[in-house]
Amino acid sequence: MATDGNGEGADLRPDLKILIPATVVLIAIIACSILFTEASEKVLKTAYSVFTKNTGTLYLWVTVLMMFLACFFMFSSYGNIKFGEEHEKPEFNNFSWISMMFCSGVAGAVMFWSIVEPLFNLAYPPKYAASLSRESFEWAMSYVLLHWGPVTWPWYVVTALPICYMFYKRKKPVLRISSATEPILGDKVNGSIGKGIEVFFIIGLMFSNAAVMGVSVPIVNHALAKTLGIEPSFTMEMIILGISAVIFTASVSMGLKKGIKILSDANVVIALSMVFFCLVAGPTVFIIDNFTNSFGNMVNNFFGMIFWTDPYTKGTFPQDWTIFYALWMASYGPFMGLFIARISRGRTVRQVIGLGLTGGIAGSYMIHAVFGGYTMYAQLNGIVDAVGILKSSGGPAALVAVLHTLPAGTFVLIGYCVFSTIFLATSVDSCAYVISCAATTKLMPGYEPTRGHRFYWAAIQAGLALAAITMGGLGPVKVFANFSGALMLIPIAFVVLAWFKMIKEDNALMKCCTPKK
Repeated sequence: MATDGNGEGADLRPDLKILIPATVVLIAIIACSILFTEASEKVLKTAYSVFTKNTGTLYLWVTVLMMFLACFFMFSSYGNIKFGEEHEKPEFNNFSWISMMFCSGVAGAVMFWSIVEPLFNLAYPPKYAASLSRESFEWAMSYVLLHWGPVTWPWYVVTALPICYMFYKRKKPVLRISSATEPILGDKVNGSIGKGIEVFFIIGLMFSNAAVMGVSVPIVNHALAKTLGIEPSFTMEMIILGISAVIFTASVSMGLKKGIKILSDANVVIALSMVFFCLVAGPTVFIIDNFTNSFGNMVNNFFGMIFWTDPYTKGTFPQDWTIFYALWMASYGPFMGLFIARISRGRTVRQVIGLGLTGGIAGSYMIHAVFGGYTMYAQLNGIVDAVGILKSSGGPAALVAVLHTLPAGTFVLIGYCVFSTIFLATSVDSCAYVISCAATTKLMPGYEPTRGHRFYWAAIQAGLALAAITMGGLGPVKVFANFSGALMLIPIAFVVLAWFKMIKEDNALMKCCTPKK
């Protein structure tokens, strides 16, 4: 089928009732962030502090609920429900499906946090441990595995189920969060309430992705500066953002199968190559032992870790990290739900959850175990004082210092720049794709939003990333991510409730489990 024209039954024009309000709000935020940087940062930080202090614990409970729901739907008879016709085969093979899902779900941030988060955990450890003590090393990687495993991926796969069902089983001709809430909202989904949900979704997703770009671009800036022997600069960051924009613009123009798919496949190969090199060239036995020890510690203390809120002291570790991750992953939930829905035609509920959790957690754990393990080894054995660099110069400088200590460190940094830039382009591309799907008037299966519409949202996203970079530092980045997570919990609640109602109304369990004659 044609993808850029108006096909039969499809109306690929942008829905202006969604596009205009979202654009006005985003441009206002971009302008204020750039023109009134200090004031905007202060307002955001104040709002973030009040929010996490009063409501952050709620997201820990909802995160655990998402874990339970993912397990329930995977292992129950509902896992047999197929998205599409019974005879249909999956549109994408398993490798490409996992690659696209993984690259869109973790973006370039995974490499940054794999090195920087363990350093933060050593410098400002959880569970009342002293900085750089044996206890801090025990907890550092355990919390990383908690945050990038059980806290992350259930948000994505559970949110995808009702959207998949509405699009492929009920054949609702729009790929939107609000469409999956129709069983709850009824006709209101076509009115101002439904449009409002989409506007909230777009703004929240833009903020979340801006947080990723606000982390990724400064890292590449420091890596290139180290490689070229120059000082990091804001000008360099603008050049990197411009190059990234060219890459994701080219990818956007090629669409899903030729753009996002190819970038994702290539990036997973690069990631696996870097992981293998670091594992072999680095302290292999320590990396494996450290991961094994940390994984066992995480499993043994799972509920104590995820529900730890530190109510007896003035410590902020739970708010700064576990609640932050819960909010951040919630912010990506609807986006990943829509994206997974788009690539999951021909798959069952069990396949979506099983591949999503297995592929996502395995990929995250490989990257964090190897690069995080090497970081801890380098700090423990005095190869580099990465914690000191973190405190004095920030996360990007610490990351570059750690990678540069590897054998062929300069080539590792160059590879990292390529890897991070492609990861960033994939994230922006898939984000622009999903938002343009949500803001298209009528999108039928087999069609894609117009090229110009996808370009439009990619450009807005680059502007918001510029705002995040202008503010600088991890503080504003975390605020961006948490603000978007706060916006997303309401649509997530609607779609999960709608999912239960849809499968009950359609008697989906009976249909999927009835033997074929």
